[in-house]
Amino acid sequence: MTEHPRPDARHYVIHGDFLTAHSMKVLAAHGFGVNMNPTIKWAVADMEEAFVGAGRAAYAWPYRDAIDAGVRVASGSDAPVTYPDWRQGVATMVLGESKAAGRVSGPEQRIGLAEALRTYTVDAAWQDFADDWKGSLEPGKVADLCVLDGNLLTADPHDIPEMPVVLTVVDGQVVHDTLRD
Repeated sequence: MTEHPRPDARHYVIHGDFLTAHSMKVLAAHGFGVNMNPTIKWAVADMEEAFVGAGRAAYAWPYRDAIDAGVRVASGSDAPVTYPDWRQGVATMVLGESKAAGRVSGPEQRIGLAEALRTYTVDAAWQDFADDWKGSLEPGKVADLCVLDGNLLTADPHDIPEMPVVLTVVDGQVVHDTLRD
C-alpha cells in the first residue's frame, strides 16, 4: 500500500475465520474489511472442536470482535459449500448455534439482528464498490429486497431460517410473489 497507494482500495480478507485481535487492529487501522461465512460456522461447529480445539473453535468467525474493532464485516455463503440462504446466516450470527447439536459455539461472538443484516446488505455492497447503487433502500438505488412472512424484529431467531419469502424484488422488478400467485 505504501509503494502503490490506491484511494478507497476496499481491501478485504476473505474467509476471516480465525482473525486475531492484532489482525483486526491492523485491518481497522488501514480501513480493510473482512468477509465471513456464518453458514459454514453453523454447519461445521460440532466437528470443528476435534480439529482445532474447543477454544479456537469458539473463536472461529469472530463477528463481535471484528465489529467492535471497527472492521467492516460482510457475510457470504461460499455457495455451493453451503446453501446461499441469508436467513440461516442471520440466525447463526445472532444465536451462535450449530446445525447438528444446536450447541452454542463462541457465545461472545454473537451479534445483534441489525448488525447481522448489515453484513449482508450495506457492508456487502460497500465491499463490492456498489454502495452508491445498492445495499440500502434509498431513492435512486436498485430495489433488491425480499419480504418475509413474519417480523424479523419480534421473531424468535430460531424461526428466521424457516420464515417464508413472500416477495422478491430485483432491480425494482417483482420476480417472486406468493401473494399474487
